[in-house]
Amino acid sequence: MLFLTRAWRLGIVVMLLALYFAAAPFGYALFTCLRFVPVRDREKRAHRLQGILRFAFGTMHAALHSLRVVDFDTRDLRTQIPDTPCVLVANHPTLMDVSALYASVPHLSSAVKPAIFRRFWVRPLLEQAAQFQGASPGPLDLQRMLDDCVDRLRRGYRVLLFPEGTRSPAQGLAPFGRSAFEAAVRAEVPVVPLIISCTPRWLSKEQGLLRPPRALPRLRLRALEAIHPRSVGSCSRALRDVVTEAIRKELKKDAPLAVE
Repeated sequence: MLFLTRAWRLGIVVMLLALYFAAAPFGYALFTCLRFVPVRDREKRAHRLQGILRFAFGTMHAALHSLRVVDFDTRDLRTQIPDTPCVLVANHPTLMDVSALYASVPHLSSAVKPAIFRRFWVRPLLEQAAQFQGASPGPLDLQRMLDDCVDRLRRGYRVLLFPEGTRSPAQGLAPFGRSAFEAAVRAEVPVVPLIISCTPRWLSKEQGLLRPPRALPRLRLRALEAIHPRSVGSCSRALRDVVTEAIRKELKKDAPLAVE
């Protein structure tokens, strides 16, 4: 029975991948056309394009939920995020984290991998949707990303960053960088720690797309209390340490409940 369940889930994943590659060109074409609709207010255009992203990812996760590929409800997190600009930082256990957050959080701006952001056909769309390029190794590129983060925060967006810079290890957290916390200090906005759990884990570094677990993965997002830079003397290093400890403590609480 478990074998049949796993085979069914793998078949659904393959079918959804095929549908994605068949439909994606039409979606990108629509996204591109809307980019050229005249709008005097750049924020109105960005909100429109972000709305399309949120709808697309929300529809995808609703389909995954209905087909029992992943148990996740995009409505769970919305009331926990402040309405004002803030920096969202989270652990990063799976590849679904980004799409789940885009589907759940309105007015979200995030760092996009340079290899994706620099593609000539996608960069104008991402820029006009108020997204920005992530940092490549080097202090100058890091400064540019920080400037982009602060710009988005001052324009009223929530900014999402994964301080580990890659997916989390199977147990615990990788070391947190300071970029997200430095951006919060410069823009004088709170940091909202997010806890992301996927039980059993899937789409992690250890569990690839074509190796779905036997049990139905349960993806959950949870926001902790916001932490303002002023509470730690507006020091990005101290802010990073406080947020890291808060996330680590919550992950330890969840660990006994995890079932692989």
